[in-house]
Amino acid sequence: MSKPVAIITGAASGIGLSLTRHLLSSGWRVAMADRNEEKGRALEKELGQNVMFMKVDISKYDQQAALFQSAFEWGEGRLDFLAANAGIDDRQSLYEGVPDIHGPPPELNTDCIQVDMIAVLQGVWLLSHYARRNKVPGGKVVITSSGAGIYPMETNPQYTMAKHGVSLSISACIAE
Repeated sequence: MSKPVAIITGAASGIGLSLTRHLLSSGWRVAMADRNEEKGRALEKELGQNVMFMKVDISKYDQQAALFQSAFEWGEGRLDFLAANAGIDDRQSLYEGVPDIHGPPPELNTDCIQVDMIAVLQGVWLLSHYARRNKVPGGKVVITSSGAGIYPMETNPQYTMAKHGVSLSISACIAE
C-alpha cells in the first residue's frame, strides 16, 4: 500500500515546517506549498524523496488547483490530508488616511482575506474533489486559525475577520 499523502500550505517555516517534519517521521509523503521558493527548494532537497515542493500563491485559484493536481499525481492517485496553514496579516491599514479626500478612495488591499479565508475554502473544495478519487475515498483537513478568530484584534481587522470566519466554519463542521 502506498504512503499517505498530505498537502501543507505555508510549509517552508513555522507550524507548516514542523508539521511537515512530523508527518515525514510518521511515514507520510508531503507536498509542501509556499511562496518562498528558495527556502522551499532547499527544504525539498534536505528532507528527501518523500517531499515535493511547489511555489504557490494560494490566493490564486489556478495555482492552488495546480498544486492539488500535481500532488495527487505525485502521490500516485492518492491525497489524504490538507493542512491549510498559510497565513498573512493585513497588508493595508483600514484606518490610514486617503491622500485625496475629495475623490473615491482606491480599492483596499484584501490579500489577507484572500489568503486566510477564501484560499482555505478553495483548498477544502479541492481536497474534497481529490479525496473522493482515492482508492478508499476520504480525507482530512486541519485549518490553522488564531486567537484573533475569537478575540478581536483592532490593529488587524481583516486578519480577525478571516480567522473568525475559518474558526466558525470549523465549529460548524464539527457540530454537524
